[in-house]
Amino acid sequence: MTTDVGTTKRKNMTPRMRLKVWERHKGVCCLCGIKIDGTRERWIVEHIRALELGGEDVEENMGPAHEGCAIAKTGGKTGDHARAAKAKRAKSKHLGIKKTKNPLPGGKGSKWKKKIDGGVVPRD
Repeated sequence: MTTDVGTTKRKNMTPRMRLKVWERHKGVCCLCGIKIDGTRERWIVEHIRALELGGEDVEENMGPAHEGCAIAKTGGKTGDHARAAKAKRAKSKHLGIKKTKNPLPGGKGSKWKKKIDGGVVPRD
């Protein structure tokens, strides 16, 4: 089994740690800057710099966030997961890690090229 050396292991979040993070930020969302109503709104403890992007799992890197704000930060085309995947692809390319043995037919890694007229020819 291989491990990703760039990702920090996540610790368990205790109620005490959650309260410390809340008090440190005075109940303000670390992503949008709006005060969170802790009794009426769902909120989570969010890593300001994502663990998969090199952030640490320490209280200084955590803040309370509206659940919606955290989902928007993490997902999507420009979210943390997409940026981490792109960084991993760039790292693999830089290190010369072998490409797939079964590239998509007609793709850049294939030995065949599909022409606009539909014909298939060997790639140069």
